[in-house]
Amino acid sequence: MRTVKLQRTICAPAADVFEWLTDVTNFQRVPGILRVTLVRPGDITEHGTGAVRLLVTPLARVTQEIVEYDPPRLIRYKMLKSSPSVWQQEGTLRFEQVEEGTRVTWISVFGIATPIFGDLWTLAAAPMTVIGLRAILATADRELRGE
Repeated sequence: MRTVKLQRTICAPAADVFEWLTDVTNFQRVPGILRVTLVRPGDITEHGTGAVRLLVTPLARVTQEIVEYDPPRLIRYKMLKSSPSVWQQEGTLRFEQVEEGTRVTWISVFGIATPIFGDLWTLAAAPMTVIGLRAILATADRELRGE
């Protein structure tokens, strides 16, 4: 298993940043994400607890479920299925209001399931995961600043 942790401060109120990053349909505008579908809305809010979302990139197809939703402080998700196969993936986004805006901390824990060289594939996937998460945060930052 690998853990990727990124932080970025976005010059916008925490409620706005939380809303942008939890509405997975915004990810459609992120370079490298081909398609995003909200498969099932959440129990209380559309993108909240219980929501199931599908993300398609050139290298992966991932179905995730929101397991914790605490606006505007925290969202947690877990992988339901993926192609290529992943043993497990969990993600947590924390939002903290700071003087400059909102500090977002994104932690993703994952492992690639292959019969041979699983640890090596997991290690190789870490930089791609970082690139993807950075692209999402950069797009959120740019759009929330009105660019």
